[in-house]
Amino acid sequence: MFLENVNPFLKMRKETKTIWFFLIGFLLSYCFIPSLWALTLDETIALAKKNYPPLKEQKYLKSSKQFSYKASFDPYFPTISSNFSFQRTFESSLNSIGRLWDNQYVLDLSINYRLFDAGYRRSQKEQALFSFKQAQADIKTVENELAFTVKKAFYNVLAKEKILQIRQEAEQIAKKNYELALARRKAGVAMLSDVTQAQVRYTNARMQTVAAKKDLEKATAELNSLIGWPLDKKTKLNGTLRSNWIDVSFPMLKDLALKRRPEIERQVLENKKIEESIKGYKSAYFPKLDTRLNYSRYDNEINLTERETVFLVSLSYDIFNGLGRYYKVSAQKKVLKATQARLAELKRQICLEVYQAYKDLQLAFSNLQIASELVKEAKINYEQAYGEYKVGKGDILSLIQAEANWAESKTVLTQEILNYNIAISALEKAVFANLF
Repeated sequence: MFLENVNPFLKMRKETKTIWFFLIGFLLSYCFIPSLWALTLDETIALAKKNYPPLKEQKYLKSSKQFSYKASFDPYFPTISSNFSFQRTFESSLNSIGRLWDNQYVLDLSINYRLFDAGYRRSQKEQALFSFKQAQADIKTVENELAFTVKKAFYNVLAKEKILQIRQEAEQIAKKNYELALARRKAGVAMLSDVTQAQVRYTNARMQTVAAKKDLEKATAELNSLIGWPLDKKTKLNGTLRSNWIDVSFPMLKDLALKRRPEIERQVLENKKIEESIKGYKSAYFPKLDTRLNYSRYDNEINLTERETVFLVSLSYDIFNGLGRYYKVSAQKKVLKATQARLAELKRQICLEVYQAYKDLQLAFSNLQIASELVKEAKINYEQAYGEYKVGKGDILSLIQAEANWAESKTVLTQEILNYNIAISALEKAVFANLF
């Protein structure tokens, strides 16, 4: 009786362990075998940011600028230096090859600190800070370009998958038309030319299917290249192509671009760098105040019995060293004017880019609507031609042409949907923002 109660308990424990092993294996496969899962657009962009070499390059450059900025704090700290020297002096004459005259051992320890430099240290520190922030803006620029490229490749794969599906459906319809013509030929109500013409269309449809498969493989390879995967890897995607209108206005998009574009941020920082460099050059017009504490031990013996301590406060000023100070400040002021003009030109170009991207979006959506209407009309035309040929009132050429037009119209619609999604991505790139 006891064994009968224990066996079910042991069996339940084994089943629990099996379930846990299954869950652990499932989680491990999810973490380490991402190829089994379909990638979303956000996941694809994240993978590209992780593996894209130009982005890695910019991140290394940003780290370099960050270290340079940290180094710019050094002039605010005192400098401590030490020196040990040994000097041996010989005396010589025409009648003597020389004799030892003196030995001197010296050990110095000094502390130097600049109390005032008229803002030169601050100028150098601020310029290093702005350079670091410019490196951060450069990363945003590369990420913006990369996101647009990945979106184009992602949407292109989705479109090629849809076109392949359309070509496969067209192949099946062409096969159905061929079988219909063959059946009518056997029934004696169709000519041999009907069969051969339908067969030619069926063969062309098969060739188009093969071409669509290769186009999909090439599009997938392009996306894999961006995310750092093998080119021949079969990547599954989880996404859709948008076909509805997005409610945006040009004034809103323009204001958003002028506030968010990293290129503008970088140019503004460049202006601030020039302003700080002007302050740095102007510091040459002012005196410098330094302090120094020096401790020395010296003797002609190695025990260094003699000692000396000196504290020094010095005020140095270049009364005249030419006109270089004036010319350097004047030159930087002209550079500032040039960078300000460059900023205005950059804003003009960005406004034009946003406007053109907005017009391209409107054009792409108009073409999408027309292509959608064309698909409906082509479908009705094919159904009518198929019905007429089936009852013997139509000819095979009309049926073949109607079927080819219908398949082509669906392909054109898919291409226009792709163009519309690329236009949305280009607009998002122009304003540096997601519109959804």
